[in-house]
Amino acid sequence: MNQRGLLFILLGLVAAIAAAAVVYGLSTGIANNKAAVSVPTALPQAGISIVVARQDIAANTKIITDMLALKQYPQDLVPADGYTSTAGLLNTTAKVLIQQGDPLRRGQFIAAGGRSGSSINVAKGRVLVAFPSTDILNSTGAVQPGDHVDILLTLPISGTARLDAGAGTESQVNGGKNIVSQATLQDIEVYSVGEWTPPSGAGGASAAPQQGLKIITFIVDHQEAVILKFVKDSGGVIDLVVRSLEEHGPAPTDPVNLDYLVDLYKFIGLPKSNP
Repeated sequence: MNQRGLLFILLGLVAAIAAAAVVYGLSTGIANNKAAVSVPTALPQAGISIVVARQDIAANTKIITDMLALKQYPQDLVPADGYTSTAGLLNTTAKVLIQQGDPLRRGQFIAAGGRSGSSINVAKGRVLVAFPSTDILNSTGAVQPGDHVDILLTLPISGTARLDAGAGTESQVNGGKNIVSQATLQDIEVYSVGEWTPPSGAGGASAAPQQGLKIITFIVDHQEAVILKFVKDSGGVIDLVVRSLEEHGPAPTDPVNLDYLVDLYKFIGLPKSNP
């Protein structure tokens, strides 16, 4: 074999060895990459102890140690306004109902000096007014705490009353009475609804059972409380209407009486009888 043939053989062997090395390196890298993807490194997740309710906590309840517990929470689930210790909670008063196991949040409590009662939820300048309500809407349970309602009132208006800046109807001018309906207070907030049963009379168990009175409580300002007092004592017929969550402020309405309906719906009057 001449020198040129031997040289070609050596070059072929070198090329084959280099190719085998490249293939081996590629296959090893792919295998390592697959192993890295399929077996990720587990990182420990940090946790924080926060205060949760050990039991259901009713609104207007003074907070004591037995109501509270610490629970480990993942850091990304901890409420921004949560409590990490019980020190700032003891002797405060819950403003809302809190369910067992729920994290406690700062907006749910008020420093009321250990006091409990409805007054802790009433803002300065506002009052709670209890109002007897037997209207159909409230009797069905359609009115719930947090709703905003308008109060409609129907009254017999005498001839001395002045409506629409004194522009009275013929019956008013002659001293008669007109039944008039009008919206009174509007967009007032319902604080609570419930039924109150008066105590039994002297007859004890033999006395007839007392019928419960449906009570609705409103959050109003001081002047609105006086208006509600008059509406309640006026002897008229009261109805409530529930507002949409998207509607706020007064809604313009006109007083409605018989003349208004006759003009609006074009009622035809009865023929007058001959004398």
